[in-house]
Amino acid sequence: MELVQNSLFDEKSSCETISKKFIVKDVFFNNGIVNLYQFLQDNSFDIEFEFQSNYLELEYKDEKIYFEILNKFLKDKKIVSFNEKNKRIFFDMKQKQFTQTNKINIKNGGNNDSKNSLIRFHIDDLGISQKELFQKEKLYKSKYDNHDKDDFKIEKCYYDKSKNEIYVLSTLDEHIERFSSYLVKNDFLVLNSSIHNFEDGQKNFHDMLKISKEYNIDKWEALIYWFGTKVQHYFNYSFFIYPNSSSLEALDIFKYDLQISDEKESFKDSSGNTVEPNTNINFYEQLKKDEIFNTYFYISKSDVEFELKFFMYLFSKIYHIEEEYEKANKKRKKLKERIYNALQEITFVTYVEDGTFKKSLNEYTKAYQLIRFFEKIKEADLFTYFADIFVIFYKSQGSKEVNVNYQKWCKGLLEFKELRKYYYLASFNILKNDSKSFGKNLFEFEKLYLKNIMGEKNMNIHEKSKILGDSIGYFCAQLGDKDLLFKLRNVKNYKQLLSYFKDLKFASLKHGEKARFSKEFNESLEEVLNVLENEWEIVRDYIAIYAIDKYKATNYRNKMKKEGK
Repeated sequence: MELVQNSLFDEKSSCETISKKFIVKDVFFNNGIVNLYQFLQDNSFDIEFEFQSNYLELEYKDEKIYFEILNKFLKDKKIVSFNEKNKRIFFDMKQKQFTQTNKINIKNGGNNDSKNSLIRFHIDDLGISQKELFQKEKLYKSKYDNHDKDDFKIEKCYYDKSKNEIYVLSTLDEHIERFSSYLVKNDFLVLNSSIHNFEDGQKNFHDMLKISKEYNIDKWEALIYWFGTKVQHYFNYSFFIYPNSSSLEALDIFKYDLQISDEKESFKDSSGNTVEPNTNINFYEQLKKDEIFNTYFYISKSDVEFELKFFMYLFSKIYHIEEEYEKANKKRKKLKERIYNALQEITFVTYVEDGTFKKSLNEYTKAYQLIRFFEKIKEADLFTYFADIFVIFYKSQGSKEVNVNYQKWCKGLLEFKELRKYYYLASFNILKNDSKSFGKNLFEFEKLYLKNIMGEKNMNIHEKSKILGDSIGYFCAQLGDKDLLFKLRNVKNYKQLLSYFKDLKFASLKHGEKARFSKEFNESLEEVLNVLENEWEIVRDYIAIYAIDKYKATNYRNKMKKEGK
């Protein structure tokens, strides 16, 4: 059965060339232009196109090319597809009988969309008489035991009660043609949810575009928006990131070279289980190259957490270019240069699970500095540990609690602020909940952060406080008492910290056989006391962080010794 695309755009071929030019607009339109350009490159259509930094121009001779592009898009993106799980009744015109086969599925569409993708014929055009058709109904009922169920009733096969039209078995291409004709009835379309799919309906989307809700757009502009926003229903995402740029060439390079997808990603973890992190970035496929396998890392709970992981993804992509082009120095250098140049012109818009859009500014400065820092921790073999920190924060509080401290740590790192206080708060949660501690690598990580991000600020205090914290934590573990650790949390000023050190001295004298305060400890304490009046909070925080970590590590070792392991 052959269908002719029915629409207002069916025209006879003309020698006259039609030209359409699309210029830079909003984030969705820009992504649509780039996606369409890449789509035209990958497919063969009778259309000429020119792609420049600020526009895409199309030239064609027949308006039917519009539907050829739209139909291929609907098929490739599985926006119109057969439902493999559910069936319904159709009339098979070739076999002249009623049958049951797969329903048609419209991704993100409603019942009306599905209904308008079905093809119906007048019963006079079926090639059999009404009497024969009645016999076919009886035959169908005798063949299928489920004929009285809703989707399989004879009545379901007819368009209306008059039974003048009947739904016929069709190919996927025929369903797609029918649906696209229903979708595009006019030269101008209302910019509504048939074109975009955002959770909060119209308001936020139109705010981003700065246009009226009643605004009508040319059908070709609608096509661009389909390519930019129609791929998924966004309320199924936790976070969806849109790169954007006033330079279409930069956006194309960025999306193509870094494989930024517009579709929901999933991955199989190390146990072979399928995980859906509800985002369009396949972090796992890339970051597993850095030996980051913990599934918890790949589930983001906030936009700042997602953004920080996205920069890790960018770094890993750029870093591993060197491995992929190890023997092709010129190609490797050129590709890295392309990406860095493109990154200078890229900003990001993140659609988050509450139905809002988060804009990020000054991305190049932020990305460049983060990537340089990630290079340092990669060289120190701490990049995988950095991913562990996410999981440690994540597990430091109960799963039903909103981990505000975790979110603040992510935000602080993105803004290149001091991170000490977030480790401090998390450490006491770790102690309380007996979750995984930060471990010995935190000291080296924080040292690199202070050196490369904070301009070497507080590096000496950090080092001396680590020595103090280690000794205090070991002492508490030998005593089997957390009291001295929790007392640190109650220190609110300089004088209270001085009192704490006096209590520590008293406890060490009382339990001299279990105290292990070395010459290095005493020297470090002396140095710290010299700056304590002004820097007491920094000293307290670092001591607590490393004391709790040493306490847990020593307890674990003591337990293993007792068990003979």
